Amino acid sequence: MGARRRFEAAGWLVPPLALAAVGLGLWLGLKRPPWLFALFAGAALLVPVGWVLVSALWPGKADRRCPACAQDTLARLDPHSTTGLGCSACGFRDESASAWLLAEEEGPLEKLVLAQREARRARPGVDSPGPGG
Repeated sequence: MGARRRFEAAGWLVPPLALAAVGLGLWLGLKRPPWLFALFAGAALLVPVGWVLVSALWPGKADRRCPACAQDTLARLDPHSTTGLGCSACGFRDESASAWLLAEEEGPLEKLVLAQREARRARPGVDSPGPGG
C-alpha cells in the first residue's frame, strides 16, 4: 500500500477528530480549568525562549550544493557582494540568489554591508529627478 493510499485510508479519522475538537472546546468553555491558563502562559513564554536558544546554539549553515548538478561547488560570484551564486563544476549562475550565508562563513560582513549600503545611497532613487531637474 503506497503512502498516498494510506493517507486516503486515514481520511475517516477527520470527522471524529473534528467532533473531539468541538467537544474539547465546549469543555474548556464551560469548565475553565485553572491549570490550563498556567499551561498556555508557560508555553507562550517557553516557545520564544526555546526558539532563540535553538537559533543561537545551532545557527544556519550555507548550503553549497548546486541546484543544477547537486555537487558541493557553489561559490559567490562577486567577493564584494552578498548576492549571486555560481557553480564551478557545471557553470550554473544565478545573479539574484542570496549568498549571505556563504559570505558569513568566509569572514566578517561589516565592511561588505557598509560598502553595499554606500553604493545604494550613491544611486539615484526611482522617482528622483536626474541632473538638471
